[in-house]
Amino acid sequence: MIPSILYRRRLFAILVAAILTIVVFSAAPAGARSVAFPISQAHAARPITEAEAAVVPSSQAHAADMTEQEVRQHLTDGMDYFRRAVTLDQLDPRGADEYYRRSILHFERIVKDGGVRNGKLYYNIGNTYFRLGDIGRAILNYKRAALYSPNDPNLRQNLEFARSRRADKVEATQREKVFKTLFFIHYDIPSRIRFMIFTAAFALVWICAILFLFLHGSGIRLILVIAAVVSTIFLTSLVVEAVSLSRHPEGVIVADEVVARKGDAETYQPSFTEPLHSGTEFSLVERRDGWWQIELQSGARSWIPSNAGELVIE
Repeated sequence: MIPSILYRRRLFAILVAAILTIVVFSAAPAGARSVAFPISQAHAARPITEAEAAVVPSSQAHAADMTEQEVRQHLTDGMDYFRRAVTLDQLDPRGADEYYRRSILHFERIVKDGGVRNGKLYYNIGNTYFRLGDIGRAILNYKRAALYSPNDPNLRQNLEFARSRRADKVEATQREKVFKTLFFIHYDIPSRIRFMIFTAAFALVWICAILFLFLHGSGIRLILVIAAVVSTIFLTSLVVEAVSLSRHPEGVIVADEVVARKGDAETYQPSFTEPLHSGTEFSLVERRDGWWQIELQSGARSWIPSNAGELVIE
C-alpha cells in the first residue's frame, strides 16, 4: 500500500510539473508579425538603408480594419516612397522630405488600421522620422521597436545616435546611477531576455524537483536551489518592471519645444529656465484634463500639455 501511495504521489508531481512547464512556455511572448521594410543603420552622420524581404502573415496581432492585401499594398507604397526619398536625399532635400512624409503615412496606416506591431515596422518608422529631422518621433518609435526587438544592435545604435542629437541633456540622478549599477540585471537585460531566463530557470526547478524525488542526489539539490534563486530574481525583476510601467508609463516629447510648468495650466510659472525639446524622455506620473505631470531622468517633475508628448506603449 505504501509503495502504491508513493508512486501515485510521484506521478501526480510529474503531471503537475509538466502542466506548469507547458503553461509557462505557452505564456512566452509570441513572435512579432514580420513585415518587409528597408533596414537602416547609424553610419557617420545619418543612417544608410538596405532592402530586406519578409512576409506579412495572415493572422492579426491586433484588431484590424485593413485586409492583408491592403496591408501589402501600403507596405509596397511606403517602401517605394522611402527608396525614392533616399535617391533624392542629396540632390533635392525638399523633394526627399515629401517622399519621406508619404512613406510615413503608409507605414503608420499599417500600424493604426492594419493592426501590425513589430520591431522592424517601428524601427523603420523611426528611421524615416530621423531623416526628416523629427528626433522626438524617431526616439519614440525606436523605443517602440525595442519592445519587440530588444537585442537588435542596429536598433540600439540608432536609438543612442538619435539621443545624441536631441537638444536637452538630462542627466540621471546619482541615486539612479547607483541603482542601475547595483541592479544591472534589471536595467541592462531586456525584459524579453529576462522572461526567457525566468522561464528556463522555472522549468529547471520542476525538472530537478522531479529527479530529486527519485535520485536524492546532492548535485540535483544544488541545481534546484540555484535554479529557484535565479527564477525568483528574474520573476521579481519582471514584476517590478510591470508594476512600474503600469503606474508610470514611459513617453517622449514630440513637440519641437514645450514650456514645462509647475501646474496644470498656462497660468503657472515655468519649471525650468528653458523649454523642453523634442526627444526628451520622461515617465508619466499623473494625467489631468489636457495635461500630463511628467518626471525626467533627473527626477524633476513638471506639467506639460498632453499633446506635447506621446507614450511608448500605445
